[in-house]
Amino acid sequence: MRQIFVVGVGILLLGVSGIYNIILANSKPVDLILQVHVDPPPPCSVTGSSVDFQTVNINDINGSNYRKDAGYTLSCPDRKADDLRMQLRGNTTTINGEKVVDVGVPGFGIRIENADNNSLFSIGENNWTPFNITSQPKLNAVPVKQSGAQLSGADFSGSLTMVVDYQ
Repeated sequence: MRQIFVVGVGILLLGVSGIYNIILANSKPVDLILQVHVDPPPPCSVTGSSVDFQTVNINDINGSNYRKDAGYTLSCPDRKADDLRMQLRGNTTTINGEKVVDVGVPGFGIRIENADNNSLFSIGENNWTPFNITSQPKLNAVPVKQSGAQLSGADFSGSLTMVVDYQ
């Protein structure tokens, strides 16, 4: 019985091998073309106004005086999801160990804060802040100066770009 089994397996393997060779001999390469249409996410629009600090007394800059609402309006009318993420991009400088908006005056900048708790809001291309459309981050802007810096009167300005994307 053992010999029949071995012979049977051998015939089976030869048969499968023969079929495989026939398939290979008669096969042709076929170019496969895939067409994929990816719909972009619905656009959101961000509008905002400038923050005007008006007249700032150099001696009163302490990281909380002159705090202003950095209001913006985010509208995503045809969105497919409520989970978004935000990024602020712009020229920065480091004041007292924090990355703040560079305004062109050495030792002076604008700190962007989360208005809920006045914590530093991260600025930079690698910093995304997740949020839900129903609870958009509220932002504040506050002038800050480097500890020990002696500022002199000067006009200042800085800018950021807000990028909003789907998570």
